[in-house]
Amino acid sequence: MYLYLVRHGQSVGNEKQLFFGSKDYPLTPLGREQAKQAADKLREAPFTRCVASPLSRAWDTALICAEGRGMSPEPAPALREQDMGAMEGLTWGAAEARFGGHIGALLADWFHTTPPEGEPPSHMLRRVAGCVDILLDRGEDTLVVAHNGSLSLILYHLGLAGEQDLLRPDWFFRHGTYSAVRADEAGAELVCFNR
Repeated sequence: MYLYLVRHGQSVGNEKQLFFGSKDYPLTPLGREQAKQAADKLREAPFTRCVASPLSRAWDTALICAEGRGMSPEPAPALREQDMGAMEGLTWGAAEARFGGHIGALLADWFHTTPPEGEPPSHMLRRVAGCVDILLDRGEDTLVVAHNGSLSLILYHLGLAGEQDLLRPDWFFRHGTYSAVRADEAGAELVCFNR
């Protein structure tokens, strides 16, 4: 089976360069265009199911990607982005002024650093991994539309990325692209990344 992984298009939070995860920022016009780019690239992908984070930036991207396929996205709350706690909605400058060295620790070792009053990455991994295991048990080619953090943890859970890869600049899921994972009893393989 295949999992086709798509990060939502640019949101208002991305555009304003904010720290955010659980805060629900909508897609920008550019974000809608990026969702259409991903949909065009997926035109020949034979997925029969679509699951998406219910946050509007991912949900609206999923609606665009599933359009014309005779299916509706299914909400998957376990795929929502990490709750950034007290950093939610802050600019990088404001977060650095308020939390100082915590920002550097978060960027240097995200997997072991919890945002102030936020969700620990280990908790996020448990919920994302549980969702992925359900999808694998179903065995259907599935489009998964979510966020950089949750998509990265999918790769980690499947053994396709290590802790050191998470939040590394070249391991970010880009807007307007898709990545594909082939999975079977023998394991998982990253077929393409940011195509």
